[in-house]
Amino acid sequence: MKIKENMHVLLLKGGFGPEREVSLNSAKACSKAIKENGFIVTEVDIAKMNVNNLISLKADVCFNALHGNSGENGSIQGLLNLLKIPYTHSGVAASAISMNKVYFKRLVLNTTESTDDPIIFPKTLQINEGEKLSIKNYKGLYVLKPKSGGSSVGVKIVKGQNSIPLKNEFKWKDLMAEEFVGSMELTVTVLKDKPLCVTEIKAAQNEEFYNYRAKYERNGSIHEIPAKIPRRSYEQAMSWALRAHKIVGCKGISRSDFRYDKINDQLYMLEINTQPGMTETSLSPEQALFCNISLSEMVKIIIEEASYEC
Repeated sequence: MKIKENMHVLLLKGGFGPEREVSLNSAKACSKAIKENGFIVTEVDIAKMNVNNLISLKADVCFNALHGNSGENGSIQGLLNLLKIPYTHSGVAASAISMNKVYFKRLVLNTTESTDDPIIFPKTLQINEGEKLSIKNYKGLYVLKPKSGGSSVGVKIVKGQNSIPLKNEFKWKDLMAEEFVGSMELTVTVLKDKPLCVTEIKAAQNEEFYNYRAKYERNGSIHEIPAKIPRRSYEQAMSWALRAHKIVGCKGISRSDFRYDKINDQLYMLEINTQPGMTETSLSPEQALFCNISLSEMVKIIIEEASYEC
């Protein structure tokens, strides 16, 4: 959209669920960046939102700083489409597909399998149904995670055939299991259809993987930019991130996560995030800064890409 002087930006934040605090922290950083661009900001916590009040604000654009189901599954995007308010980040379909790891994986696999460089994912494993979860005929490590959700909420690494109790907040049909692959965690941000760089993420020594604490607590992880991997694999991660961004139909910004197997020089895609974190420990602002793009510039680019779907 066209940027204008004294633009009124509606900043959506908060919401419900385990990622509420992440959203509030992202919104705090984004609010400051929006003001640095000379725009007027009105912050709205959707946990207290009234649609009529939203209309009465008469904002020029909505900046979506929500995380988790409340802001990433296409629901809020659908509402903003109905209200004809241009909004940042991805639209209804792209948000819904990306939020569901099974749908995303299936779409990307089917789209790229017959190309010269098919995107590869970790093998999906069959979960035994019941009050306890286990994997049939598998002895290695596997990752158990919710099909929908972000910030590594509910993710566990389990040794094959070990049964684990089913938590109250999840039903077995809401979970998926994948082979645990690789030795390095990588990520790539795509900003306005351009991949920025590849970061290696190393969780703190007391964390077994890049979990919620590693993502959002100070000193929870170490980020190495650029990742020290072979040039071919580096370029492949950049290419896969951009291809996934376009296949899904993402808008403005996305961040794709990968695992890299150093021994076999094999890259695996994990998932795509349509609402990357914007906190002081978040990866996307850090990658932008590495490419000489400040947070205020990054936010302006995201706003310029705002639109609504008819």
